[in-house]
Amino acid sequence: GVRTVRDDSYACNVYRVGDALIDAGDDPTRLPPADEIDSVYLTHAHSDHAGALADYDAPVYVHPAEADAEPLADRDVREVSEGDEVVLDGSVFRVLHTPGHSPGSVSYWSPDDRVVFSGDLLFENGAPGRADTPGGDPDELRESIERLATLDAERAYPGHREPFDDVAEKARVAVNLV
Repeated sequence: GVRTVRDDSYACNVYRVGDALIDAGDDPTRLPPADEIDSVYLTHAHSDHAGALADYDAPVYVHPAEADAEPLADRDVREVSEGDEVVLDGSVFRVLHTPGHSPGSVSYWSPDDRVVFSGDLLFENGAPGRADTPGGDPDELRESIERLATLDAERAYPGHREPFDDVAEKARVAVNLV
């Protein structure tokens, strides 16, 4: 199952899936003890998603475009790219490169479970992620959101706000708001 830990400072969602985290937030006091976590998978390397990594020795998986981001300094960084597969708590997730919010943004998609961890691409009210961040690109963001709309996803776990259903419908709304 998926357990959500909401980070306080930026209200970033940190998801625990088995012994792994998806994103790490920037408030280590709210995270599970480091000895319980064997890997961290980042949707992107902005500090609100990766700032708490200093307390973890576990390998950190991130897209190559962000492997040298400041929050990852002195970490055991491993790269994940489009098409890679990772196993989280027994479920297979495909890595989708979904840039726009940042150059190395990725989503983790499980076709079998019909869930996607989408980072800062799309939110529960049909709002798109921001493209006015360093390295952000509105055209890439629009294309990445359109890609989410093609997935047969029943549930999305975003980087902020609440997890949501009706992923394709909310993606279709968000594309027009980028």
